[in-house]
Amino acid sequence: MEASISQLEVNPITLSTLSKPVSPWVTMVATVVKSLQIARRYLPNLVGSMLNLAIRMAFFLLLANVISVQGSNQNIQMAGKNLFIFFQGALLLFVFNSPTLWGPINAVSNDLYNGTLEYLYSNPCSRYAYYVGTVVAEVIIHLVVFLPLYIFLIFYSQANLADMFLILLACFMVLIALTAMGIMIALLALLWRQVGSVAQVLSILFEMLAGAYLPITAFPKVIQYFAYVLPYTWGYDLIRYYSFGGARAEMGWVTILPAWQEWAILIFYAVVFTMVSRYLLKKAELLAKRTGLHVI
Repeated sequence: MEASISQLEVNPITLSTLSKPVSPWVTMVATVVKSLQIARRYLPNLVGSMLNLAIRMAFFLLLANVISVQGSNQNIQMAGKNLFIFFQGALLLFVFNSPTLWGPINAVSNDLYNGTLEYLYSNPCSRYAYYVGTVVAEVIIHLVVFLPLYIFLIFYSQANLADMFLILLACFMVLIALTAMGIMIALLALLWRQVGSVAQVLSILFEMLAGAYLPITAFPKVIQYFAYVLPYTWGYDLIRYYSFGGARAEMGWVTILPAWQEWAILIFYAVVFTMVSRYLLKKAELLAKRTGLHVI
């Protein structure tokens, strides 16, 4: 007895999803709007930041009138007005510490606390745009503090229009590099949960080693080499160079390297740090997909 079994035809199954890829720009704008709406509910935080910088500014003004600082290769004696301009260059970049280094970490911490981190990493939006949007929102908020400091420095140092623009451009390039560094620290927060101490250490390094309070040339050679790998070092140097008149000043600020070389280094850091942060974020996403979202 023979029996034949007919082969069943299997129709291919088509899977569909309601999720659609979202433009990184849309993700960033939505994140900015969300962060600004949240910040509006917590205005005391902004008031606290303004008071913090106001106290620092008053302290530096007092300090500038009681001490003098001299770098080994400087043409100017930094005391009084000149020393206050020196400190003002540090304050301009200090404003961006919180938005860049702490913005992405706070975003990760809030998503972990609210239970929305898994959703963020399982939908088709750009995670990098999400973190950049968080930083942009924080920068917009801190412009309330930055702009008065910037305008005060311009009038106090009597900088011309070209120097005004170059000071602002130096701040912008440092901001890009620090944003990438903040995202890299946030990725560590995904894996280790608590990395706030890392951001605190970096913040101290930016103040101490990068030359916020003393010229780099006053440090021992070994410490200077560590300072050269920090974006703030070159940002401080360029801001002070243009605050003291740039190339048009006969007795102005002497940069560590020629100004064009420092611009090249600053742009290099901004580009390289951004590329590295994007690469590490992609690796973190692949790890989450391969081992499960529980790793984040």
